[in-house]
Amino acid sequence: MKFSPLFFCLLLLFAGSELKAQYYNTGQDPGNLTWMQIRTDRFTVIYPSTYGQAGADFAKSLDEAWSKLSGLYPVRKPRIPVIIHSYTTESNGYVAWAPSRMEVYPTPEQNSIPLDPNTQLAIHELTHVLQMESLNRGFTRIASIAAGQQFPGMVSSLLPLWYLEGDAVFSETAFTGSGRGRSASFQKQLKSLLVEKGAVYSYDKSVNGSFRDYVPDHYQYGYQMIAYSYMKYSRHLWQDALKTTGNVPFLVNPVNFSLNRDASLSKKRLFRETFDTLKTIWEKDDSLSDAEPYEVVNPPKGKEFINYHSPVLIGYDSIAAVRTSLSEPPSIVLIRSSEKKEKRIHIPGDCYPWFISYGKGKLCWIETHSDPRWENRQWTVIKIMDIKNRRVRQLSFKTRYMAASISPDGNFIAAAENTTDNSNSLVIIDAWNGDLLMKAPSPGNAALQRPQWDNTGKKVSVIYLTDKGEGIMAYTPEENRWQNLVDPGFDDLQSTFLSNDSLFFVSSLSGTDNIYLRNPGGLVIPLTKSKFGASDLNLNDRLMLFCDYTSSGNNICNITLPASLNNSVTVQKNASYLIDRVKAESVPSAFSTAESYTPEPYRKWQHLFRFHSWMPFYADIEQIKDDPSSIRPGFTLMTQNNLSTLVSTFGYEYSDKRHKFHSRVNWMGWYLAFESRLDYGDYPHVEKFGAGVDNPPNLVNGFKMTNTVSLPLTFRGGQFTKYLYLSASSSYSNDNIYLRTKQTYDAGQNQLTGRFYFSNYRRSAIRDIYPAWAQVADISYSYYPFDREIFGDIISAKAAFYFPGLLKNNILRIKLEAEKQNTEMFVLNSRVSFSRSYKNVISPDLRFASADYFMPLLYPDLNLPGLIYITRIRSDFFFDYTKANTYYLISETGSGRRSDFFDLTGTFKSYGVGLLSDFYIFRMPFMVSAGVQATWQKIGYMPKLEMLFSVDLFGMSIGKRRL
Repeated sequence: MKFSPLFFCLLLLFAGSELKAQYYNTGQDPGNLTWMQIRTDRFTVIYPSTYGQAGADFAKSLDEAWSKLSGLYPVRKPRIPVIIHSYTTESNGYVAWAPSRMEVYPTPEQNSIPLDPNTQLAIHELTHVLQMESLNRGFTRIASIAAGQQFPGMVSSLLPLWYLEGDAVFSETAFTGSGRGRSASFQKQLKSLLVEKGAVYSYDKSVNGSFRDYVPDHYQYGYQMIAYSYMKYSRHLWQDALKTTGNVPFLVNPVNFSLNRDASLSKKRLFRETFDTLKTIWEKDDSLSDAEPYEVVNPPKGKEFINYHSPVLIGYDSIAAVRTSLSEPPSIVLIRSSEKKEKRIHIPGDCYPWFISYGKGKLCWIETHSDPRWENRQWTVIKIMDIKNRRVRQLSFKTRYMAASISPDGNFIAAAENTTDNSNSLVIIDAWNGDLLMKAPSPGNAALQRPQWDNTGKKVSVIYLTDKGEGIMAYTPEENRWQNLVDPGFDDLQSTFLSNDSLFFVSSLSGTDNIYLRNPGGLVIPLTKSKFGASDLNLNDRLMLFCDYTSSGNNICNITLPASLNNSVTVQKNASYLIDRVKAESVPSAFSTAESYTPEPYRKWQHLFRFHSWMPFYADIEQIKDDPSSIRPGFTLMTQNNLSTLVSTFGYEYSDKRHKFHSRVNWMGWYLAFESRLDYGDYPHVEKFGAGVDNPPNLVNGFKMTNTVSLPLTFRGGQFTKYLYLSASSSYSNDNIYLRTKQTYDAGQNQLTGRFYFSNYRRSAIRDIYPAWAQVADISYSYYPFDREIFGDIISAKAAFYFPGLLKNNILRIKLEAEKQNTEMFVLNSRVSFSRSYKNVISPDLRFASADYFMPLLYPDLNLPGLIYITRIRSDFFFDYTKANTYYLISETGSGRRSDFFDLTGTFKSYGVGLLSDFYIFRMPFMVSAGVQATWQKIGYMPKLEMLFSVDLFGMSIGKRRL
């Protein structure tokens, strides 16, 4: 085994990023909630008391998932808290490891597979828990004694994301009768690339994503690679990879080392083998599918990847649909099919899945809105657009309507509702004023999806989901009656439409999503033969609109139904899933488990602290991000409670022959947030201003304490997101400042600061460097109420405005800033910007203006395999102007710092260009931006060059947004 310093270099380089990612929290739940807990042999399930019996149901699902997965992951029983956020409207989950926990967002989604949501979430997220537990061995386990839970969290970054998520998708598929691995829609993006283009993208491009092309995400190709490895190689292949990574994380590439040792494999070779095999399988499927081409009514795409969703006919030659692409934010567009032209009519807020409906001049859809203070409380509201005047109004407020359909006459809306106690109902709403007219509980509390009025406006068809799979029901409001149309099963259902007692629906019955007709006699007749998948069915008399998937995204297609259909056509299944080729012995069987689930109160005050990580040295996480060398002898303790309402750091350092103590406490459990920071032990600062006097007697250790109360509010809803931050802080330090007039020292100064910050930005496209429309305002004021004769006060105001540039994804930014200090003995550090390339200029009276023009130049997608992958090259042309009414120029001399005062108005101009590239190194999931900036102060002079560098914590999501 070769020891490599690369591992530790990477830990230092990404320490700030990785640590912050591990210590992150996704926000808080409403502060007035009461909580319950259920303790099992393996988990502590924590959930709002309003969630009721659903909390015990999820605890049971977790135990059942453990019984299935424990044979695949022979590790000790996990002891981990599971926090359920039932006030969100998401269906999701994640596992974090500093502190270790599973967080679950249990609302059933509208585009689900035919698998019980509890089962899918429990198996998928528990797989991640067991992956992490499998790393806790060898060197990692020893290092965890010295560093706590953060170390396995950092070691997990050596595992590719495609393995972590692909393995979890494999688990949910292998241990159920469903799972995404058996979903035609889950594999259609990869299948279309292999069949139409002959190959998927390169391994590095698949791992890192692209701004140029839409790349299927790591869930999709990761699952196929994991399934193929179980089909071709030993079931112990990935167990050994986890063991090797945990035992010897300092190897150059522990996963490759293990794969090569066990199967003469590498990650890249496994990628090639998987998709060479899938190409053969899927090309054979395609040759047997007898797929048909369909008339495309949307405009030509050229080389762009563009997805159209949910087309609806709103006139003789007009179609409304949702359009998504890499270069523009998701939009509702109006298409003239005869002219093959389109026009954007609205940019909606977050309305995934992209589902709109139409009735008599009105478009209707659902948008997600957030609680301004509590990130873990969301609502889904109804929006309506008048097609004639394009006006959009919000029909419901603080509701949980998951999907909505407007009746053909435009008078009523049918919506699927899910409440915070997981009760499911179909509601009928007045489309004019939003009043609730009827509420029909779902039979058996089945989760309801995609309600759709029939052509008469008298019935509503819905897809329903139970533990037996997906089925279709119809509800008749006049009779308050449910009718079962299709029994639940494991064929994936996507959309429905009732017309004259015939049911049209999209199903994966043939192995590819296609449209079917079920006549009144119960006979199922296929209507389409899509190559990769049809979706979003909409019927207008005999004209049927739908989306047909290709390697360039969904196209809007139409067909005219014949007067009579061929009833002799049979459905043949022509699709291959790798999971069907995995040997049964490769997947261990489950064993039964029996637990009693007794809820008990969860007292928040009893669980304020949860120490999860520590370091045998002192390191300020914020400082590490800027300076990895800022590590001192000592220790650091970190704590974060299960509800993420109290996050604290405590540290001790020994430096400069002094004992120093640090603490930082953040309380976020109330509507107002509180932060307190204490630093003690530095050498006390003494400022004499050149006076030949002695130091003050009885000097004590330096002491600084800052307390801040703030109100952070985020308003997510519609196409703009607004953020408002109000804060007041008090900062005290026991500096000693000599006052000549009083011939004494002033011991201790207290600064009070108020701040107002506001931002408003429109939804961005994936390729946007900055939002195309945005405004930012930042105003702060500070003064020293007890030391006015020393410091005076300072007020600063900053504003930034973002506008679209001349070309797509070009951005113009204008910044205007000003600052005024009423100085006494000190000039405080400026809070506003200064013209680039000028250093060490301080002024009590500043005005600043700048213009930046950001533009992408290339999307090269170039790489040196395993080392660097360059996904974008961009530029920034800028001009800065600063006006200073009197200023100081600070310079370093042999005898120390020198300050020259200029009692005049100075202007400082600069202009220049920055050239940057966005790239990934060592296939790490964080995008790095680096480049050079050249700045001229005057024409004809040599420019000043400056290196630029930053790491984007969220770079892993580049190109992976839902399209």
